[in-house]
Amino acid sequence: MKAKKSLGQNFFVNQNLAKSIVEIILRTEPEVIVEIGPGRGYFSQLINKDFSKDLLLLEKDTALANDLQILIPKAEIKNIDFLDWDFEEIAKYKGKKILFFGSLPYNVSKKIIRKIIESDYFNSDCFFIIQKEVAEKYVEKEANILSVTTQLYANVKKEFDISPSSFNPRPKVNSSFSRFTPTQRVFDIDKREFISFLKIAFIQPRKTLRNNLRNFTFRGAEAIEELLSKRAQHLSLDDYIFLFSQIDRVLV
Repeated sequence: MKAKKSLGQNFFVNQNLAKSIVEIILRTEPEVIVEIGPGRGYFSQLINKDFSKDLLLLEKDTALANDLQILIPKAEIKNIDFLDWDFEEIAKYKGKKILFFGSLPYNVSKKIIRKIIESDYFNSDCFFIIQKEVAEKYVEKEANILSVTTQLYANVKKEFDISPSSFNPRPKVNSSFSRFTPTQRVFDIDKREFISFLKIAFIQPRKTLRNNLRNFTFRGAEAIEELLSKRAQHLSLDDYIFLFSQIDRVLV
């Protein structure tokens, strides 16, 4: 079956690397594995071979989902777009160690990851193959909106890069195998309001925060002024939490 550009399909074909990836995944000893976009079942078959617990495959392509049902009959297979899928369908696994994995379509990888890490079912290491440029954004030393918002939920590690030759058809960019681990930190803030605040802070990255946050007034003048004189990428998550905690009012 040919890959469909409309679904962002690039099928993994590097057998040795696939085995190594599955070994890394199974080493974390999950109780449930949810694979997103298994495609032709390249990883799924390797997982199924050495994993005796619950395996759930979510495949948007109907023809591929039907093939997977024949290929791996003991797996639970859902013919659905992950972004439309209701997590309550795995409520029966709540409390178990759930591992999400997938070689994700580049155009929706950030949305898929965001949905997972913000959910109540993100309780163990998860692994994704994503575009290298995006993987590096998650772990970049200088702050960006993606890395800072992700730190509220997860710690990210780029395990290794993957060349286009590991896929068919070959993508025009390199990929990375990345690990997302639930953060142990507890944040005493309204995360949704905080993320809205961050989006404003990063709206013009080349300008100082004083310019981007001009509609906010803050308490604690001296410490605040030092932070506001910097650009958005030069602050840490803790700096932003401090700024957020010192908002006096919002000018309309």
